[in-house]
Amino acid sequence: KASTSKQLITKDLKMKTDEESTPLLNNSTKEKTTNSQFLKTILPFMFLQASVGLCASLQATFYPIEAELKGATAAQFGAVFGIIHLSLFIFGPLVGKYLSVWGVKAIFPAGFLIDGSSFILFGLLQWVTDTNTFLVFSYLIRFIEGVGAAATWTSNLAILMAKFPDRKATVKAWCDASFNFGLTIGPVIGAFMYDYGGFFLPFAVTGTAIIVSGVLVYSVTEFPDMKSNEASQPVLSVLSHPRVIIALLTATMGAYSIGTVEATLSPYLEHMGLEVKLIAIAFLVMSLCSVVATPVFGWMCDGKVSPWLVSCCGCVFMFICFAFLGPVPYLTFFTPNLYTVCGSLVAQGFGCAAVLVASFGSAQLAAVTAGLPDSLEVQSVVSGLFTSSFAMGNFCGPTVSGILYDAVGFNYNCLILQALVFVVFVFNIVSFILTSPSKTPSKLDAEAVTTTSNHLTNRPDLIAELKTKWDSVDQSRQI
Repeated sequence: KASTSKQLITKDLKMKTDEESTPLLNNSTKEKTTNSQFLKTILPFMFLQASVGLCASLQATFYPIEAELKGATAAQFGAVFGIIHLSLFIFGPLVGKYLSVWGVKAIFPAGFLIDGSSFILFGLLQWVTDTNTFLVFSYLIRFIEGVGAAATWTSNLAILMAKFPDRKATVKAWCDASFNFGLTIGPVIGAFMYDYGGFFLPFAVTGTAIIVSGVLVYSVTEFPDMKSNEASQPVLSVLSHPRVIIALLTATMGAYSIGTVEATLSPYLEHMGLEVKLIAIAFLVMSLCSVVATPVFGWMCDGKVSPWLVSCCGCVFMFICFAFLGPVPYLTFFTPNLYTVCGSLVAQGFGCAAVLVASFGSAQLAAVTAGLPDSLEVQSVVSGLFTSSFAMGNFCGPTVSGILYDAVGFNYNCLILQALVFVVFVFNIVSFILTSPSKTPSKLDAEAVTTTSNHLTNRPDLIAELKTKWDSVDQSRQI
């Protein structure tokens, strides 16, 4: 009986320490939500994500034209497109680290206000005539825009994961699908608005759309009960687990493949003799497949399919894509055409969607199974690290692949991508094999002891309470 009583006391203490952790939800939102409630909540966030995606690709068709009119060369303004990803890489982990300290209700509005305002400010460069001033402010404003995007993206995921803890991958999938939709239609809308109203109009309209959609989310969404802590979750404590790093590297590889295709496919298809309209159709096929497939893979990851396995399937799709897209040098008998290119891009769209959605779920799963608490602090840090990893892939993809395209050609570039995909596939399949579907009782007990001891270190009042209850059990045993 004494042993049983002590076990109950330990369990009671564990419950107390869990209650001291940052709660993700209040009691009313812990209940499983219906599909209608889920859609009603996530739709404003999807509108915001689509606006952010729209802004990310809007200027692709007309900014080079405007920059050349100002006297800038392609070498001078080329990195303007990539510097936002460098900003996301730097500030993504910082936002995730301090999200639980500053509070999501402060970071979320700051994110969409900075993002939207900087985009409107970028449009004012229409009236800057000096070339150097135009370039300096282009880089500076795009870098600031990356800060706002990091805050918006990370806080979005933190809020939705807190409201729907049983649908983390689905939440990520719908946000990705909305972002990709905006990314797809951005160049077309930007070109029409630029022809109609000049350089300022596209930035003014889409920047305002970000602010309006952000205010809409802030007004209609009941934010979960997230308490602010004085201490943040150390980033290195999350990165110290190998499977978390594998998941993040998977996301980097997926983003790298997107950047490579966007930067090098167009000149390669021009070399094949395809018209610009047909090239645009090829890109549209890839984007639409990604938009359609993303929610499906999110649903799979939230179901009974391991996200590690979904990542492996995505790697297989991507491996097939790059085999026939070039084709790779060892397929000398194969001659590509428009239909085979579009078929390969279908595989890339499905594969990349699977990899990016599943790698986010794998990172969250790896952090929890490694012994870290399933709390706001950990989820925010993982979300920030994922944003940073994705941004690094987007930054390195066009940069490195552009150099490789000039050095070895598109075919060998595809071969290098195949090698990267294969390495990531091996890491994911090993993680899938080593990750057991359920933890053994011994592991659960070990985690309970570890969590309890960590809380007791800074809680002398709980130690005193435990000692009092322990003494009462000893007295009962003596009686």
